[in-house]
Amino acid sequence: MVMPEEGGFAPSLADSRPRELILCVDDEAAVLAVLKEQLEDAFGEDCEVEAVTSGAEALALLDGLDPESEALAVVIADQIMPGISGTELLAQVTKRAPEALKILLTGQAGLDAVVMAINTSGLHQYIAKPWSEPDLRLAVAGLLERYRLSAENGRLLERLKRQNAELERFAASLEEEVRRRTRELEEANAQLAKLAVTDGLTGLFNHRHFQERLAGEVERTGRTGEPVTLLMIDVDHFKAYNDTHGHQAGDKILCEIASLLGTGRRVNDVVARYGGEEFAILLSGTERKAGALVAEYLRRRVAERGFPGGETQPGGRLTISIGVASSPDDARDPRALLRAADVALYQAKALGRNRVVSTTS
Repeated sequence: MVMPEEGGFAPSLADSRPRELILCVDDEAAVLAVLKEQLEDAFGEDCEVEAVTSGAEALALLDGLDPESEALAVVIADQIMPGISGTELLAQVTKRAPEALKILLTGQAGLDAVVMAINTSGLHQYIAKPWSEPDLRLAVAGLLERYRLSAENGRLLERLKRQNAELERFAASLEEEVRRRTRELEEANAQLAKLAVTDGLTGLFNHRHFQERLAGEVERTGRTGEPVTLLMIDVDHFKAYNDTHGHQAGDKILCEIASLLGTGRRVNDVVARYGGEEFAILLSGTERKAGALVAEYLRRRVAERGFPGGETQPGGRLTISIGVASSPDDARDPRALLRAADVALYQAKALGRNRVVSTTS
């Protein structure tokens, strides 16, 4: 994210200020020379003064200006000229350089021409011939001050627009950064939440989450009467497998069994690693008999799976034993349900392992 520089929102380029041009147009060469001389004496240090003898020359000069280096500030045009009159010229200047300020200079006190110039070209000043040099200077100085103030306002407006645009870009960038970090935080929180309930080895729910869900399922059963069945699962002779093949191989076996137990389970079922080589499954809305059928299906899947090193196990294969208990039939609180399922599991072990025993067996 790009931060705005200290002291302003965008690294602004130095304001480019074109040299101001005062353009004099009169078909009388002597009058034009005096006009130019007086203006250069008064404003030559700050402005460039150009003099042309016709409206056509004036428009050609204006069309050839480089806006980067020159800007028409004031145009002084005689009214009576061959070809293009002063009024017509000023109207054309308005189209080409609307920011330029305009003076109509005429020896005839023609009010109609002045009114026309005001209406068609936005005339700013009218000076009669012969003019008074102090009056001319005062008039041009006032218009230059007005032009400069307008130009400065324009520059300030452009700078403000640039700063506003930069501010908008910065705000958008900041919003995007906030959105990105919010997404990252949400993802991190989701990952933390997942890690908090997940067994690090098998990816199943962990013991703590299982206990929470067990309590919730039994409480729901007490309210609704809808059953829940618990399967307690133990890997048979797992210590022997670890002793023979090592703990890393044993961990792989636990992960494979976890995958088998979790495959095909409903969304509202809970498959967890209870601890060590023990697993637990909560079958929501399932009676004991149906739960025993699920347990038998899982037992058979494990027994038929050709696990690496399974041939070294007693009976020549790796198997599981499962105890089944249900609430509310066998127990009405979480601890009692766990005890009932554990008792059934111990019976399955005592009867030779690789079998399913439910509390009614």
